[in-house]
Amino acid sequence: MPINESLYLIGFMGAGKTSVGRALALKTGNPVMDLDDRVEEEANMSIRDIFEQYGESYFRELESKILRDSIHKKAIITTGGGVVLNRENREFLQKTKRVIFLKCDPEVTFSRIGDDPLRPLIKNKTAKEIGEMYKERLPYYMECAALSIDTTHLSIDEIAKEIQKEMNL
Repeated sequence: MPINESLYLIGFMGAGKTSVGRALALKTGNPVMDLDDRVEEEANMSIRDIFEQYGESYFRELESKILRDSIHKKAIITTGGGVVLNRENREFLQKTKRVIFLKCDPEVTFSRIGDDPLRPLIKNKTAKEIGEMYKERLPYYMECAALSIDTTHLSIDEIAKEIQKEMNL
């Protein structure tokens, strides 16, 4: 069923946002837009290169601009794990009332993302440090979410079906 307004998936790295977004798009026939992919397209470089050459603040500026532009897409929008760090982004997401927080146990998240070189924010970080990042962001995710789904022990298909049911897709 076509959606009338964008639906946003938020959550920490490794929670399943991108995979669930793709599965949901296949199940519903709606387009999916990955915010990180759009940032890379806009900058014409990888996120890792953006961080190395311009820093996190430049990445966050691009991310915020693309997030605001996404309101007109009528798509399933998968966000980066840090999109909620910006107060304006949180306010934007809260206004949409179509935000799903995919939460996941930090230890499971760490096992999923490990030491992924494509994730500059976790480079050389321990599981404990990544857990602390998650704890810092958790209130922001909760603040934005219209719906929370614990993805820790669910398959991508189970998560997508739950979203379909809860959001009437």
